[in-house]
Amino acid sequence: MIQIITQNPLPLTKFIYSFRHFFSKPLFLSFSLYFAGLFIENKRTNISSIFNKIPYASYQNLQYFISESKWNPELLNSFRLSILDHNPATKSSKNGILSIDDTGCKKWGQHFQSVAIQHYPTEDIITNCNIVVFSAYCDTKKSYPINLKPYIPKNDPLISSYETSFKSKIELATELVEDTISKGISFSYVVFDNWYFSNDFVTDLNNKKIHWISEAEISRLISYRGKWTRADNLVKVIPCTKFNRKVTLTNSKGKKRSFLVYGFKTKIHDLEGEYFVVVAICKWDPKNPKKVHVFVTNHLTLSPENVVEYYNLRWKIECIFRDLKDHLAFDHYQIRSIKAITRHWHLCVLAYTFLLQSKVTGSLQHHVKKRISNIGDALRALRALNSLTSLEWIIKHTDEYKEHLGITPRFEFVA
Repeated sequence: MIQIITQNPLPLTKFIYSFRHFFSKPLFLSFSLYFAGLFIENKRTNISSIFNKIPYASYQNLQYFISESKWNPELLNSFRLSILDHNPATKSSKNGILSIDDTGCKKWGQHFQSVAIQHYPTEDIITNCNIVVFSAYCDTKKSYPINLKPYIPKNDPLISSYETSFKSKIELATELVEDTISKGISFSYVVFDNWYFSNDFVTDLNNKKIHWISEAEISRLISYRGKWTRADNLVKVIPCTKFNRKVTLTNSKGKKRSFLVYGFKTKIHDLEGEYFVVVAICKWDPKNPKKVHVFVTNHLTLSPENVVEYYNLRWKIECIFRDLKDHLAFDHYQIRSIKAITRHWHLCVLAYTFLLQSKVTGSLQHHVKKRISNIGDALRALRALNSLTSLEWIIKHTDEYKEHLGITPRFEFVA
């Protein structure tokens, strides 16, 4: 494929143009170029690589746009969500969940704001990275990011210099739940993994009368027949005859798994009120040795099958992280300030939204022969269309293309 940007394909041009009112004319041009550059196939996508793929781009303008210019990514994000909400195919509903999780971006240098040696959730290791806490809408047919907040460690210079105040991941998660509600996004449950199953977080959700589902840590104490029992020991004290219900689910890799489940109402140590606990026997993934999962919810009338089904939707946020990193350069930035990094993240989320919209509306489908069934397919279709657009430009602007490539005048380009 021809990997340069000359004139954006029509579907992308229309999408970009809908955001014109957020920028001045010079900034809108830089926005268009930076945004389009996120779709180009590069080993490393950053300001330099985008600049090198656009014959008429200005490196300084791109740098200024992402790092110093005045525009509000939160306003951009709210408008993005309004686009999704006005499309029946992507509109949120009570059939969906609000998934909360975090992801990381590895960085080798020490000059990026908020980078620290900390837990990198993607690989479950300790390494040098940025961390960002995410909220996402997920249902059985679709999933997309809602918002994001960078996590800044306590020892970061931004905290010590009072440029910003420290907020834990739990506090950021609480803000994201409030943000989702304020934006009018519909969902039935907040769903999160065992790391976010903290007393403070779930108590706040309880006080707001928000239903939630999580997986308990193995050390979490749960009452069974009047005795406090560790979550990982529940399966040993519950009679095997109780596991007489089965639910079959499809995991994030498309593989089906059947769980034997048993649910009961009970108390959770250090938490007020009554909860519904579901013990499920099966592995989510063959590579994961954990065979028993203990789920907890504050919705007492759910069936055990429903609890596991809703929790299974949480894995879609992991697919979002994978698509953002594999296809849209989410972790490829080389900008240093957290302000610029956060802007880059929001633009990557916007690029994800364009591909999702293209998939559900079919705006790219008639340009390619292969069926577009996921974000990767939509991206490949856009790149193919961009190649055609670029080829037409090259034929009409041979000399400019030679100059862009650094080819001497003696070389003749044959159309």
